[in-house]
Amino acid sequence: MKILFAGGGSLGPVTPLIAVSRALRRGVPDAAFAWAGTPDGPERAFAEAAGMDFYGVPVAKWPRYPSPRWLTFPRDLVNAARVARRIVSQVKPDAVMSVGGFTAVPVIRAASARGIPCLIHQLDKVPTWSNRLVAKRCVSVTTSFPYDRPPFGARVLTERVATPSRFRIEDAPSRTEAARSFGLDPDRPITLVTGGGQGAQALNEAIYRKIDAWTAKTQLIHVCGRGKMNGFEPREDYLACELLEAEAMRRAYAACDLVVTRAGMGALSEIASLSKAAIVVPIPNSHQVENIRAFAKEKAALYVAQNQPEFADILLQQAADLLADPGRRETIGQTAHSFLPTDDGTALASRVAAVRKPQA
Repeated sequence: MKILFAGGGSLGPVTPLIAVSRALRRGVPDAAFAWAGTPDGPERAFAEAAGMDFYGVPVAKWPRYPSPRWLTFPRDLVNAARVARRIVSQVKPDAVMSVGGFTAVPVIRAASARGIPCLIHQLDKVPTWSNRLVAKRCVSVTTSFPYDRPPFGARVLTERVATPSRFRIEDAPSRTEAARSFGLDPDRPITLVTGGGQGAQALNEAIYRKIDAWTAKTQLIHVCGRGKMNGFEPREDYLACELLEAEAMRRAYAACDLVVTRAGMGALSEIASLSKAAIVVPIPNSHQVENIRAFAKEKAALYVAQNQPEFADILLQQAADLLADPGRRETIGQTAHSFLPTDDGTALASRVAAVRKPQA
């Protein structure tokens, strides 16, 4: 069985599919994989590290704001469709799997036109345009969140399943061991701050502006994001880095008492899987706002808006309050774990394994 994964551009659509591939390898030993993604996105490195052939697909996405790409969009669309058809013809997959991203749209269209089963999973609370464009072409449409109304219209059946997460609580090292691996004191509070692979400049600045006040209350592991380390100087109780590889990130989660993060589904699925209390700062006016609103409604995380006066002070005070209240942190972490079911990719892998390409 050969699976073509599609999508990328950021880590959000990547890590869940890596988890699915690992689960498929366990259940279907002869499974083979390939990946179609953005030429310059982070997915290439992840796919190739997992032993997958990688194929670049030109990005054909309508810009949200006025842009010269409005003029080139028709040409980009035609080019992406042509490349996608060539990839599908070359790979000859038995199924195509995506969790979103505009790069996946031409691939799914090309595959479904050939009768190849396609599957999508909706990670974010608000259905993405890329998934909206292909949902009717898919044999399986699953979601991370529950919905009162069908998110893709009455004709598209959806099912809520466990969201794939790269980390599981049973695989985590002890807090003491993890803290010492970073050179931190396991007897003092530790906070993990992360804005994802691209970083979060506003979050970074809010921390660094108040760095003395933060370190008076907690040690910090600060993942600043690629290219966003300017001015961030590590010190005894403050570790700053651009990125952490998966194993180091696993140890950072195990070491910390509190997580401060964006509201991408990669981060939210990880705090849920690991039962971590978190303060979540979504990107303003983005799909992340609805993600954290859903969590906050269930008291599964704290929601702090970035675009408010005294953001840095509010963030610091919320963190200080949580760090001083272990019982509240434990309740929030357990609520997150219950609210967003997660697994190691098995639920989605079982759906992929069940599909069969029609015989020619």
